[in-house]
Amino acid sequence: MAGHDVFQIFAEKLAESVDATDLRNVLSEIAYSFDLPIFAYLFPSPKVGGATDLISTYPPPWTSHYLRSAYEKIDPVIHRARSRQETFSWNAASGELGLSQVQQEFMDEATQFGIRSGFTIPIHDRREV
Repeated sequence: MAGHDVFQIFAEKLAESVDATDLRNVLSEIAYSFDLPIFAYLFPSPKVGGATDLISTYPPPWTSHYLRSAYEKIDPVIHRARSRQETFSWNAASGELGLSQVQQEFMDEATQFGIRSGFTIPIHDRREV
């Protein structure tokens, strides 16, 4: 299946999803179609101080720690995704993310859980402030 077709099907299924289970299934399908073994879909609350939700196949100890630590506030991949529409690859060791000391410590911690690189598809919706 061509990449464009996969994204079209993804967009249609995403629009049809009615709950977190549907959304997780759609995300699993798209990740599988691109031969991506794990994925994370993070969506911060549109309300100030609201909870961040995460649908992911990353290791549960990491995702629990990530949410408990409010790492979405310092995660360089999240920061980059917020400022662009295009997909991008990233690698914790490459230096391409222009990391601050705190962000480098975050990425070092992520690598302890086996998270070293990824491919990000920024998804923006109308709830963003």
